[in-house]
Amino acid sequence: MTKPFSLAVLLAKTEALIRRSRGGGAETLACGAITLEPGRRACTVGGRLVALPPREYELLLCLMRNKGQVLRREQLLDKVWGIDFEGGDRAVDGRIKVLRAALGPAGKQIRTVFKVGYKLEGEQHGAD
Repeated sequence: MTKPFSLAVLLAKTEALIRRSRGGGAETLACGAITLEPGRRACTVGGRLVALPPREYELLLCLMRNKGQVLRREQLLDKVWGIDFEGGDRAVDGRIKVLRAALGPAGKQIRTVFKVGYKLEGEQHGAD
């Protein structure tokens, strides 16, 4: 530091640096009843904390960051499993099934796009 600072100014600057270094911890993603806090790896549905296995959490995170967009199974495999994954693209289907079950009724927000992949939509109020 080039100038002398009071202890209060030094403390404020230090706290600001610490807050900024935590980066995206304050990021919150929401779609309908589903809320994700990536910094904490927390998922809530209607205010209720839902424990998700790591792969399902990453799938949901990917869908939420691209909500409203159709993601091909191959895209999800690359983003969640990694480009070196050698299994078939149907591995996504099994994990989506587990994810939907964990989310309960909010799992209906994950739409299957026939012969393509999946997309996350906001809740449709008044529609069954």
